[in-house]
Amino acid sequence: MGENKILVKSKSGMRMVDVDGGKGYFELDEPVWEPDSNYKVCTECHKTFDMLRRKHHCRRCGEVFCGSCCTDKVIPIRLRFIDPVRMCTKCQRLSRWENDFFNNYFKTLKTGVELNVEDQSNDGTMSRVSLSADGGVLNITSDNGPVIPILMEEIASFRVSQEGSDGVHMLSVDTMSNRNINLIKTNEPESVKFLNGLRKALRMCSKPDHQKSGPGNNDPR
Repeated sequence: MGENKILVKSKSGMRMVDVDGGKGYFELDEPVWEPDSNYKVCTECHKTFDMLRRKHHCRRCGEVFCGSCCTDKVIPIRLRFIDPVRMCTKCQRLSRWENDFFNNYFKTLKTGVELNVEDQSNDGTMSRVSLSADGGVLNITSDNGPVIPILMEEIASFRVSQEGSDGVHMLSVDTMSNRNINLIKTNEPESVKFLNGLRKALRMCSKPDHQKSGPGNNDPR
């Protein structure tokens, strides 16, 4: 995610993109619109299109819906739009969930906090943990050791090992190289918020198709 950005216009709306064409780890490309001719009925309500029931593309998934099922407008921060765009019910709910991450957690993750870090080699070391500017690397820095970079894409699984009324108290991650790391809250006020945000970030990118990944029906965080 570069510092030099330009405003570009697509058929869906105005987007802020990097001059060099790159994008941050959490950002998505604009979807390709499905051809109108492939759809005789609405994707959601399955009512037949006619002269009164017109076709509309969801700007998030690119599929075709009727006006009643694709009426809400949301700014999809993850797709780098700057204005609200039309979305289907599922995509607007997903985009609002993702926007909460960008608006309330991403800055805390990049700033970093002090956490107690456990792995196979130690029983707990106070370390500074933060995300890189583009969100793609989790950096762990202890007082008596070098920076340990962990690529977000190399995290194979994660789980909440301890949780309190305020959120995550210990988050365990497993890397593809079979390394297990426990990130444990400290007395630092932002440590629980950091762990809540990291869980959200990992949930957002835990599926191969980032376009569709997000919270479960019973996960408000």
